[in-house]
Amino acid sequence: MARKGLPIRLVALDLDGTLLDSKGRLSEQDAGALRRLADSGVMIVLASGRMTSSVRPWYSRLGADGPVISYNGAIARDSAAKGSEIILEQPLPAKYCDELVKYADANSFHLNYYLDEVLYGKDDASLRRYADIYHRQTGSVFTFVESLSLFKGRQSTKMILITDPSTPGHFNPRGRDELYELWKRKWQHEVTIMKTNPEYLEFMDREANKGAALEAIALRYGLARQQVIAFGDGQNDAPMLSWAGVGVAVANAGPDCKGAADYISPYSNDESAVSRALAELFG
Repeated sequence: MARKGLPIRLVALDLDGTLLDSKGRLSEQDAGALRRLADSGVMIVLASGRMTSSVRPWYSRLGADGPVISYNGAIARDSAAKGSEIILEQPLPAKYCDELVKYADANSFHLNYYLDEVLYGKDDASLRRYADIYHRQTGSVFTFVESLSLFKGRQSTKMILITDPSTPGHFNPRGRDELYELWKRKWQHEVTIMKTNPEYLEFMDREANKGAALEAIALRYGLARQQVIAFGDGQNDAPMLSWAGVGVAVANAGPDCKGAADYISPYSNDESAVSRALAELFG
């Protein structure tokens, strides 16, 4: 796949499972390659399901600055140097938020509720282990409240139901995949529902995705999609890879992501796939 010489001006990168290894670390090889690109004037965009405050610190490891796509594309913000101004915001409509809160309360599920860049959770000791899973993964800090019904009528940036991983061949009504099928039947054409980590079921506005957020950033900076390369591994990365001029799936990517990619790296996120792919494609 000869693409050397393509005038790439923007590199968009998913974090977990793509740029970060299976222990949540950034390799020196990948950091160095991206630092050199940033020094040469290429824009680096970090794109994650995490909240903005959990994404922005990774720029310090790169010695760079740039826009952030957070909440799987529900918010895109400009660089820190430009005040982190909102470029795009597409929250989940209130009626869906309210119904999810009622469902979680009635069935004792943990929900991540994001509002104004604050992560809220219900203060319930029996569910705290699910909040701990998310905190360990992302470093995000919870603000616990007596009830999420305090936010009735508000639009959450996105919501995550955190539950038990599903086991193939064993039906569990509280399993992540089983719940995905339940909500997909209910809201298939109304809400974007995604399986991300094994315990996460994410709910977003129908129009919110990493691809739309990446397009909004490119438009802000006058860049064509042919000048953009995007890297990912998950279902939530597929729209971003589809929109970019070159979409790269790492070896550990899922089928949706690989199906959207122009190039599938033979290397995983544990093998510095980003820098290896950049060298292979562009020299």
